[in-house]
Amino acid sequence: MQTFSAYNANNSDAIEYQVKIILFTFGIYACFGAYVLDWLGLWWMVAIVSVLVTRWMIAFHELFHLKKAEDLDYITRLVPIPFAPINLGYREYRAIHIGHHQHTATPQDPDAFHILGGSLKAFIGAVTQHEQATFRYISAHGVSGELAVMMIIRFSLFVSMFALSPSAFLIWWLVLRITYIINDFVFFHIVHYRSGVSGTFPLPLPSFIKFPALLVYGIDVVYATMHHETHHHYSKIAAKHLPLVTKKIQPSK
Repeated sequence: MQTFSAYNANNSDAIEYQVKIILFTFGIYACFGAYVLDWLGLWWMVAIVSVLVTRWMIAFHELFHLKKAEDLDYITRLVPIPFAPINLGYREYRAIHIGHHQHTATPQDPDAFHILGGSLKAFIGAVTQHEQATFRYISAHGVSGELAVMMIIRFSLFVSMFALSPSAFLIWWLVLRITYIINDFVFFHIVHYRSGVSGTFPLPLPSFIKFPALLVYGIDVVYATMHHETHHHYSKIAAKHLPLVTKKIQPSK
């Protein structure tokens, strides 16, 4: 297998992803504050948060392939977006994702519960991804001191924001959760399960969807999804280079 190492993500890309994660995290929380204060209408909040969450998710995904938890700032390791009251941090989600690449779309894949078994089962898995991933990880690995402290911090954030404005928080939280569910279903089930066959598949998009998606969600989101098969073959390649690498390997397929 060719390496295409010239297209691998590097330390500058890792720094870019960390900066994006912090900015997107701030933006997601700022939308909550603006919504609570009536500075931001409901539908503007929904639109902005859904885009920020999607970009936030892909930045984490790309960073998983570049940096261990100990190489990162505390905010990035904390993963402070309250998708659930009890949740995992960067170290744990990275371990799960590395396991996904090692055992892709097999029963040994730690993400199998939201990939395999048909669309309904995978969708239920996507809906309950945070709870199931947390339970499964802790059942297998226990709770480290770092994880315990971070879980307490995340739980406190969840409860504090709910107490500040229960109705606004629930609406904002639903936007977070629904956005995550949709992205999860596409990025795991749809690209790893086709007509009863598991594996890794590309997801071609017609131009009338691709170009608006690039404008709204950015290159990393669109290319990592469209060229997911190439990503699994060459996981260190930056998402921005996946279309070019796909073209280079296409004749050999």
